[in-house]
Amino acid sequence: MDVMKENFSNFFQENKIRLSVILVSFLLSICGYTLATLRFQGEYIHRHQWITTFADYKKQLRESAYPTTPVLLIAGDSTPLFGVDAKTLSEKLNKPVINYGLGAASGLSTILNETFYSVRSGDEVILIVSDRLLAENSELYLNQALVNILDSEEMTAATWLQQIQSLLFAPWDIILFGFDGADDDSHFMEVYQTQSLGEFGDMNAEVLASNNPPTLPNKITRAYPVSESAIERLNQFKNELHAKGVKFSLLLSPRMKGYTDRNNYKNVIYANIESLRSAGLTILTSQNDLPDICFDKKYLYDFDTHLNTTGRDIFTRYIANKLLQQDHKTLL
Repeated sequence: MDVMKENFSNFFQENKIRLSVILVSFLLSICGYTLATLRFQGEYIHRHQWITTFADYKKQLRESAYPTTPVLLIAGDSTPLFGVDAKTLSEKLNKPVINYGLGAASGLSTILNETFYSVRSGDEVILIVSDRLLAENSELYLNQALVNILDSEEMTAATWLQQIQSLLFAPWDIILFGFDGADDDSHFMEVYQTQSLGEFGDMNAEVLASNNPPTLPNKITRAYPVSESAIERLNQFKNELHAKGVKFSLLLSPRMKGYTDRNNYKNVIYANIESLRSAGLTILTSQNDLPDICFDKKYLYDFDTHLNTTGRDIFTRYIANKLLQQDHKTLL
């Protein structure tokens, strides 16, 4: 017993600074979580409820437009919501297309779950999400508005060290202080509504044209390496879809031009493409496609992955060409 006490005392002396930092960080995170809960229970809960509302609305839209016909479902966060013109893509591919883009605020698993409940045998799903959702802690990225983060399955299954890490890496600046000037309340309430959607689920061009967003901020965004947990979840999703008779593939999201001028950024993107392919996932984006998914600021709407109508036309043509090339390779 004396030896154990001595060992414990030595361990504490050697690691007291590290343990103190962990304890203080954990307490600060819990305080931040409490504040976030109080905040989101009030006026800011609308910023996250719209994702569930969009999902329900798009399920009904699909049932109304194509009750029995298999469709190409462009799934993901708000990236495809703004970046893919479903009607134009349908015309170019000569097949029904539904834009099932939702939003990043509820995390990757929520997007995949909502998509899974919306597909039927014979459908094809293409997933487009921002890089951050495929990075570490993506499952907890504003998951369920962080109101019930401590009750989520991911947190329950994680070790206490992983739980602390997840809380430390959560975007507390957004949680506690809201979005920046690119998404103020008036803009959000005008645009992020079901009545803003077109007949096939994408953002209506007239709505975007009539609602000028706040000034898009200049910022340098790092490249996010895809995480093992995200790859594991994507493979699970692929297998679930396969059992349902649904094809699945991924496309990298569009981004602001200039990022790929940095070698470190390009190397991470190349590594992500290779990691996804090596894991058995079908990713349509190739290394040569980076110029095709990078857009000048004039083609962006209110975020660096949200395209305006002009940028959307360009990105939609890119997707059509990739799918037509893929079909040609399959035929060969």
